[in-house]
Amino acid sequence: MRVKTLMTKDPVVIQLPATREYALGLFRKHNVRSFPVVNKEGKLVGIISIKRVLLHPDEDQLAMLIRREVPVVKPDDDLKKAVRRMLEMDYRRVLVVDDEGKVVGILTVGDIVRRYLAKNEKLKDITIEPYYQRNVGVVWEGTPLKAALKALLLCNAMAIPVIDDDGSLVGMVDETDILKDSEVIRVMRSTALAVSSEEDWILESHPTLLFEKAELQLPKKPVKDIMNTNLVVATPHMSVYDVAQKMVKYHIEQLPVIRGEGDLVGIVRDMDIIKVILNK
Repeated sequence: MRVKTLMTKDPVVIQLPATREYALGLFRKHNVRSFPVVNKEGKLVGIISIKRVLLHPDEDQLAMLIRREVPVVKPDDDLKKAVRRMLEMDYRRVLVVDDEGKVVGILTVGDIVRRYLAKNEKLKDITIEPYYQRNVGVVWEGTPLKAALKALLLCNAMAIPVIDDDGSLVGMVDETDILKDSEVIRVMRSTALAVSSEEDWILESHPTLLFEKAELQLPKKPVKDIMNTNLVVATPHMSVYDVAQKMVKYHIEQLPVIRGEGDLVGIVRDMDIIKVILNK
């Protein structure tokens, strides 16, 4: 199967120069997590994600926030090549460019799940057992949102299981749950001025420089106040097809994997199940 069969054609792009506020406006309008970024000639420069914009509130120029090393394929490339690029670079999308380097499409993990895995009944015979993640980060339901966001970033995950005092699975929380209630505030910070050792009078006075800085502020509440408790789960012997069907039906990108009476044993992501394409 070719990339052009599954890709979204002519995606919305952001042309440089552009500002942070302009990008935020597009994210709100189109309800997506990232946009390709191009120069004045329309050639690919990189990609910008809503997470990078929100986590760097003090940077107004979008050019400073772009991820420039992104996977790229051509429309006639095989789907396996696109999947391999995603997995090698641990990135959820590949940008599709023509021979001139202009963006003609975008192919996401979600596109592959919706348009291929969830429609391929041959995958009913393949279980997720070889693909789901066993080593999974979790957060306690009383964890403050700021600490939960840090855990998500350290795990390089979009969502993380939430457990109670007994270690039982009680919910899931993802980055959008945490960031949607955030706000950018301006605060005053200080830093010590660098001085030469000869200027003893300056050293004794401990000079400081005051400056204004934008910071992302999260509400002071625990994860349990925002987590999703309507859990959609998988079991180790569920098929890739059935998991893909659930992901499409409930518009989610990962499912906690349980065994027996709700014992959490891992998590299966859409990024995990697309690996089946490389084994076909």
